[in-house]
Amino acid sequence: MHVLWLTARSMADLCSTTQRNLVGGLLGQGHRVTFVNGDEMSPLEHNNFTHVSLPTNARRGFQAKTLGKAMGVWLSDRGIDEDSTVAVVEWRVARQVVSVLESKGIPWALMDRSPPADAGLLSRLQWRPWSSAWRKAKQADVEGFVVSPAHQDFVTRKTGHQRTTVLQAGVDLERFKPGEKRFPFTMVYHGRLDRHRGVLACVMLAQKARLEGIEVDLVLIGEGNLESALMDVAQTYEFLKVHPSMPQDQLAQLLATCHLGLLPMPNRRVWRLASPLKRSEYLASGLAVFGIDHDGHALRNVESEWFRLVQQEDFHIDGLDFIREFMSGRLQVSEGPRLYAETNLSWNRSTSLLIEKLNDLVQRDS
Repeated sequence: MHVLWLTARSMADLCSTTQRNLVGGLLGQGHRVTFVNGDEMSPLEHNNFTHVSLPTNARRGFQAKTLGKAMGVWLSDRGIDEDSTVAVVEWRVARQVVSVLESKGIPWALMDRSPPADAGLLSRLQWRPWSSAWRKAKQADVEGFVVSPAHQDFVTRKTGHQRTTVLQAGVDLERFKPGEKRFPFTMVYHGRLDRHRGVLACVMLAQKARLEGIEVDLVLIGEGNLESALMDVAQTYEFLKVHPSMPQDQLAQLLATCHLGLLPMPNRRVWRLASPLKRSEYLASGLAVFGIDHDGHALRNVESEWFRLVQQEDFHIDGLDFIREFMSGRLQVSEGPRLYAETNLSWNRSTSLLIEKLNDLVQRDS
């Protein structure tokens, strides 16, 4: 099978882990992938992998539309005659490329790793192409890939399209493993360091713990609109360590030394529909997990001492209790998080589902 992967996502940003692992899974199963995006270079190297670079200089809010037009031109100029070709189209570029794919007889599936997440005007501008992409998928009766059951329900309610498959965020179990824990007790959050993600609640939790005489550190890893402010706070409070985004191998080594992974993203639509990679990486690294209770953070059918979600208004009070229980030895963490990750969170599950659905499209259109 030859997969055309058309996306506005960069391979270099924090949100690219999913597509890197899914593409890697396709390659590992012997399929060919032509990956088309705006990056000048790709970190992936493989005999069956081709990267097509279509860089754009559009201003924020218009990059995806401009890139999608460039993809449409590129597709129009290419002769793709293989019967086994199928396209994976990210929703942000669907409006510009789907008609070209259909004119060439290339079956396609829609990839939606997240509905619009930006705030304000930019978000309103993005909802139109999101809705348009799902309308096209419904009209063509093609598969749509989503990240969680809550996301799946949301798509069905908003668009009426019911042909969707959940590709849950997995984890590289060979890379993320438990390790020797550091001293003192250390909480960690990694991802975007943006104000609307609840990151400041993590800092307040650590500060409250210290004020109550609980020796705890907090490690934050990432970049965003709070990064410089958090760096300044870290100059004052020794318990806070702020690191920029780092390669996956380095991140895995750091997570392995921590004790508790935090999920502070508030109970808002964008986070309720998510399947956060950090949750899987925490568990694979042997960390207990504490966070805010909503569908995006929840693990279905899991009731365990090492995974606790609470109401947003109780994040600090219940967080302090959770830390005390953990540090006193009353919580039975042991190997539970790692065993759960090994059983439920391998990328092999999502890759197998993706290949199955893409093969169905190829056979349907052959």
